Amino acid sequence: MKSIHKRGTFEVKKNLRTTFSKALTGVMLTSLGLSLLTGCGESSNTGTSTSNVSDAKKTDVTLSVMASAGWIRDVDKKLAEKFKEQTGIKIDFQENPGDQFENVLMTRLATGEGPDIFMAESGLSLLKVQPNKYAVDLSNESWVSKYPDYAKVQASYDNKVVGFTTWGRDFSAMLYNTEIFEKYDLKEPTSYEEFKQVSEKLLENGITPVYFPGKEEWYNAQAFDAAVNIESKATGSYEKLNNNTMKYAESEEALKYLRNLKDSADNGYFGENFLSDTYDQGIAGLASGKYAMWQGWSTYVNDIEAAGGPSADKFLAFPAPYGDDLKTLAMNGTGMTHLINKDSKNIDAAKQYFEFLAEPENLQEYYDGRPDLLEPTLEGATANPPTNYTHVLKTVNDKTLLTLPQSILYNGADGSLGKNVQSMFFNMMTPEQVLQSLDAARAKMFDATK
Repeated sequence: MKSIHKRGTFEVKKNLRTTFSKALTGVMLTSLGLSLLTGCGESSNTGTSTSNVSDAKKTDVTLSVMASAGWIRDVDKKLAEKFKEQTGIKIDFQENPGDQFENVLMTRLATGEGPDIFMAESGLSLLKVQPNKYAVDLSNESWVSKYPDYAKVQASYDNKVVGFTTWGRDFSAMLYNTEIFEKYDLKEPTSYEEFKQVSEKLLENGITPVYFPGKEEWYNAQAFDAAVNIESKATGSYEKLNNNTMKYAESEEALKYLRNLKDSADNGYFGENFLSDTYDQGIAGLASGKYAMWQGWSTYVNDIEAAGGPSADKFLAFPAPYGDDLKTLAMNGTGMTHLINKDSKNIDAAKQYFEFLAEPENLQEYYDGRPDLLEPTLEGATANPPTNYTHVLKTVNDKTLLTLPQSILYNGADGSLGKNVQSMFFNMMTPEQVLQSLDAARAKMFDATK
């Protein structure tokens, strides 16, 4: 799961100016900032539905699907074989190293040598792959009506559905070991001050409160992703940040989140050597009971159980405490989505593939093969989320907001955020300076669209 949540950087091209302008006033940004409750294909890319997968087999067609390493799973390959048996259409999965994928994809698309289908991050991150230029409009496909509202928004760009999305959403919250909490008579905190009290009690009993892999730049950046108090405590901030009429450094809530994050580090809640800790070490530490909590995604508990720790249902979750709003849950978007290349010569076959995957039987087979996914993004199938996921949604009465990368344009900017948060922990930067640096990086991105 780690690679799913890493945030990269991207260069905004001049031809995104129109799209960016529309995005600021369109439905997409409004929906993203608010609660989730609420080739030359000639006639091929007209948006009309394709023929049923039972049509005559097309043995001469091979669809290339380009993705980053780890995005294609065994169940994807199994369903691809099933699709080949039914239609004769072959699927050629092309996986690329994560640190090269984006550059290789955009180069291939720009030179007209792109794959038939390519994967990308959904939601606001679709900006990176310039859907208006490279993706087929799928708005009129039959399976679009199966999307819940939040998933349709995540699969859309400039008010058009461009993605076939099955990954589903997840949270960024604080997982905790209920056995440890019960042993020391601890309750779920409802404020940052209560979180500190819980942490102090754990320290008194020789338990490090939170596993924080501070050596990982991506995780330091991700820790700030959950600062949805920026919007929940100051409604309209997302819109102002997206309209470039407000800076992060002007947000008292953004500053509060970073100050509390640093306060936790300074008080020893992450341990003495957390800036040397890596992501991969965390599972064993939480499985052994050395640590009581970890901020991240829901299915991490399955890894802890597999490592010999408590069963997954012994972990529950509460919203990230640093924003001092434990009544609003930060939600990631819907992970990765599939887009069809406008220049593909096999657009009809690609649409046929999506239609096949959306059939209830195949959709259920997909979710049965992806226990890491918490809820289906298309009607017609069910998933089996860990107890912590349903628990925390009930705790907040389904009040959710999308994380910052899914809500705010250029939140990742030049990619320096994680390193700067590390510098804050090392006392080389103040929280104010971290935000000022983020503002400066975002300003360059806005300037590039003028």
